[in-house]
Amino acid sequence: MRRDSATRYALPLLIMLFVAGLRFHALGQDTRFHPDEALFATFARQAAVNGDWLLLGNLDKPPLTIYANALSMMFTGVTTLPDGVLTLDAHRGEFSARLPGTLASILLVAVMYALARRLYPGERPYVMPLVAMLLMALSPYAIAFSATAFTDGLMLLAITLALWQGAKGQWGWAGLWLAVGFGCKQQALFYVPLVLLLLVRRSRTGRHSYVAGFRRFVLPLVAGIVLLVIWDAARGQDTNLWALAVANNDPGRLVQPDELLPRLSVWLDYAGVMAGTPFVTATLVGLAVVALLARFRRKDESIPRLPAHRTDAILLLYVVAYSLLHWLVAFNLYDRYLLPLLPLVVLLLARGVTWLVPVFAKITDTNAFTGRPRRVAPTIYLFAGICLLMLALFLLPAWDASEGRVPVGGDRGEHAGIDALADYINDKPVATVIYDHWLGWELGYYMGAWTNKRRVYYPTPEALVRDALQLPESEPRYFPAPNDAPVTPWLRALREAGFEVDVDARIGHYTVYALIPPVFSAESASVVESFWPDQRTWFAGWPG
Repeated sequence: MRRDSATRYALPLLIMLFVAGLRFHALGQDTRFHPDEALFATFARQAAVNGDWLLLGNLDKPPLTIYANALSMMFTGVTTLPDGVLTLDAHRGEFSARLPGTLASILLVAVMYALARRLYPGERPYVMPLVAMLLMALSPYAIAFSATAFTDGLMLLAITLALWQGAKGQWGWAGLWLAVGFGCKQQALFYVPLVLLLLVRRSRTGRHSYVAGFRRFVLPLVAGIVLLVIWDAARGQDTNLWALAVANNDPGRLVQPDELLPRLSVWLDYAGVMAGTPFVTATLVGLAVVALLARFRRKDESIPRLPAHRTDAILLLYVVAYSLLHWLVAFNLYDRYLLPLLPLVVLLLARGVTWLVPVFAKITDTNAFTGRPRRVAPTIYLFAGICLLMLALFLLPAWDASEGRVPVGGDRGEHAGIDALADYINDKPVATVIYDHWLGWELGYYMGAWTNKRRVYYPTPEALVRDALQLPESEPRYFPAPNDAPVTPWLRALREAGFEVDVDARIGHYTVYALIPPVFSAESASVVESFWPDQRTWFAGWPG
């Protein structure tokens, strides 16, 4: 009884402590935001500092994750200036915006234990859930996305909770958690068919039972969508959330033949770190396939109405369908698009590992020297051996992931130094014009909530030159760019228009060019006077 209690309670708690250590180590890294993290963190800062809880602007994601990030900023990041105005230090804001995702990633590991126990209650009886828990705890993929401000982390927790409730046959709760996931990110709807399959398998037979359950399932989903529509309408933006989401994420076509292999290569590179290194991941996938085939050839352990091998088939078919969809349809090649597969892949890999348990049980159940049965139940030895093996294989990749040294996750150093660049620009005189073509949300976030610079974007060199010549100011303007950006056409167009262009500073991966405008005539100044009122939008970020 004591040993059973240790297996049941002590080991999961130890794993959770280990999980928290890795995730908080990732949270403590001094890394800058990925461009999309900067986008979501900027909206969250608008809510926490400016009180803009409607998140006005071009936003293509539902608000729940951004609200969670904003609340985190309010409690762990926002400070008050001497004049009573709220503000948020950029680096403190990084920590605050990433904290909800970190906590969600920790909770996800615990949910995986509950989900595995519910889907596979006959699996010896705690080894399978503990292996699934360990795989998720040590997955470089999970760790790399834990301390990020993407909207995917909270969505992943919500849809995994929906799976758990689906495995329990709880129609209403499954629908509610899917609605919460949808409120974090629209991709949660991809889980609807999978959750419905589990619900149907777990529910009592009979048309009336299915119809009643389906109503309970759909009600929170519909309510969540309606609330989101009302919220978006209340924002009163020219372009609504739905139109922006379609514009930014609608693939619109199947891939061309010459795209098949390059896309497959990218997705496989991403997936290779789901369970350690690519070699270890491939080995575990092969083991899972062998275990699945072996189980289908013989009668497997089962539970009423949901045999374990049928659960395997459901999960595997979903993984294959989701993978084919993202390979053959021209979705963006974003590494985070594979996150919804992670819980399912972890479950299938854990099934492969536990398939080996009967083999090792026969070995460990008998003393090799005396031939007598061991006094200690072999499950403890088995799990201890599995833990040591997994730690040996996965600990170094997991640690690398917590320090941002894997090919998935956040920014991974691409925008290192952008905070120093923002500080340099902020030291320029009030109302200095900053022509920003490449750095967008990242630079805007690090310049702060109350920057007093006029930062503007132009899509082409011609558009920049046209408006730059209309501005009747002789003060220098500045043009920051990454060192590898194609700046030559821009600088040539500015020089041809009469601007003096000089390198003002080199900061990390960035170069700041100073632009000295040509002398303006009285006629050009009068033209600009009619144009100038439109430039008041440049000061929209000023306090007061």
